[in-house]
Amino acid sequence: MSTGPDLLTTVLGLLCGLGELRQRKMFGGTYIYCDNLFIATVHDGTLYFKANANTAPEFVARGLRPFSYPKEGGTATLRYYQAPSEVFNDRTAMKYWAERALVAARQDASSKKGRNAKPQDH
Repeated sequence: MSTGPDLLTTVLGLLCGLGELRQRKMFGGTYIYCDNLFIATVHDGTLYFKANANTAPEFVARGLRPFSYPKEGGTATLRYYQAPSEVFNDRTAMKYWAERALVAARQDASSKKGRNAKPQDH
């Protein structure tokens, strides 16, 4: 699989049709948004998809590595998991895993709205 800008170009091409895509470079990687929700990141030549408590078990069952980075006192691990290799050769596989990431992003956004909602006056 290609790395660098070629990897990002490939990923964005395969994600075409999923929704409104945009990318943003930050923290040493490129972050991919779909419909204004953060669904994936490309770091060090690896694509990682967003997961949450509901979707992470599927990544774990496949033996896919979570995204981690060194931080003071150890390592930070995030709920973004390495994409399965077949996503780069099969648009259907890319769509499946990207949709799982979008589901996780929507669920997380929805739960944040619920936690941040102000009580209504009656």
